[in-house]
Amino acid sequence: MLVLLLFMHFCTSRKSPARYFYNGNRPLVIAHRGACGYIPEHTLQAYETAAYMGADFIEPDLVPTKDFKLVVNHESLLDQTTNVNEMPQFSYLQTTKSIPTYEGILTQTGWFSEDFSLDQIKQLKAKQRIRTRPQGMNLYFGKLTIEEVLDWVIGVNKIRLIEGTPLLGVYIELKDSAYFNSLGFNVEDMLLDVLKDRKIDSIEGASMICPIILQSFELQSLITLGNKTDLPLVYLLEEGYILHNISYYANFVDGVGPGFNLIFDEKCSLTDFVDIAHENNLAVHMWVVKKDKPFCGFEQEETYKKILDSHVDGVFDEFPDLSIYYFTHII
Repeated sequence: MLVLLLFMHFCTSRKSPARYFYNGNRPLVIAHRGACGYIPEHTLQAYETAAYMGADFIEPDLVPTKDFKLVVNHESLLDQTTNVNEMPQFSYLQTTKSIPTYEGILTQTGWFSEDFSLDQIKQLKAKQRIRTRPQGMNLYFGKLTIEEVLDWVIGVNKIRLIEGTPLLGVYIELKDSAYFNSLGFNVEDMLLDVLKDRKIDSIEGASMICPIILQSFELQSLITLGNKTDLPLVYLLEEGYILHNISYYANFVDGVGPGFNLIFDEKCSLTDFVDIAHENNLAVHMWVVKKDKPFCGFEQEETYKKILDSHVDGVFDEFPDLSIYYFTHII
């Protein structure tokens, strides 16, 4: 009976015609930066691990290089996720920048993707961002372009089509679009060109080859994309936001991606955020679950039960095997 009730709930809030944007039995599991709780983030190995664990989507973040290639990194600052500061040949590229982001103006000193060519980026090696997580695989894996990620997923999906198993999806975030566009990059068109080359720039193609969802913290970037593609769009909402005009967002996007503090209040009780979003036919994909940084002090199993109780349609998890395990066993 519980399974039936959950199925009925998850099928009620549909706006996008993309079937892969919804899962009738449980929330979608989106591997945040891959299985980055175990493997250095945004590496092929982190994505492979997430796929093996059963994630529905992997989640690459995209930033440009100076020669107009989109590479996968959480932000354009390369210091925290690569060994760039250990490579003397790139010391001359260290600089200080003030970058407008959804969190405000960030002034940072370091090395930035937009100052590097793709060939230079390919000389860097990935490392684990969080010191308390496994460090043994640091500097073994290289940085990726979005083309490399998509081509790998398309190859995986060719096998899955033969096996009759669900396709692996790619949940893409363009980072700081307004900033990069002000520098002369048109990151939305850069991404759409890559998708078009692989015939996955529409729901029709993506459904058959590689499910694609596009996300951003910048609503204008999503509006730009929405004028050029029918792929599902998700507007990311930072945890600290208090007021949201969800009915307004529904004019432009198919879902919202709130931080968990919008789903649970300061007493860790459920808010009405999900209900309001669903009333506006918006899917809700909550970020981000980390077993080494639990929210609200919940125990591990209780965390996932609370997520199910919230009726979100998807969850970003840095340990995606846990979402898969608990969603299966709790249901």
